Amino acid sequence: MKTTLIASLFALTLSLMGFSHAAEQAHKIPDAPPEYLAKTNPLADTTDEALLKRANRLFRGKCVKCHGEEGDGKGPRAESLIIKPAAFGSPGYLNGRKDGQLFWIISFGSPGTDMPAHGPGTDINLSEEEIWSIITYLRRNLTR
Repeated sequence: MKTTLIASLFALTLSLMGFSHAAEQAHKIPDAPPEYLAKTNPLADTTDEALLKRANRLFRGKCVKCHGEEGDGKGPRAESLIIKPAAFGSPGYLNGRKDGQLFWIISFGSPGTDMPAHGPGTDINLSEEEIWSIITYLRRNLTR
């Protein structure tokens, strides 16, 4: 009984300190609605260098603080988050996700996490083109 109580208190303490592995594992990003999953990136094949440079700046300005320079989920803010940011630079992460799913997450945020909505009409207010350009940037620069 005493050992169980001590173990429970230790787990609670770790959880409160942000070391909750269970919380990280328990979170599952919901699937986007079918109309978003069906979307395709209109900028996927772009060769517009100015657009790609803007996408790079957007990624650096809006995403790096949580997702990290390399998209490894280890940005400067990530350590303080209980549910860690997606590591889309991890091998296979982006290959297993449709562009429409990424568009939906960026637009509306990720429920139950610190990932805010970035889409049109939000506080961040990225345009649809800006969101598609970030997805293009991710696919070209962080897919492994």
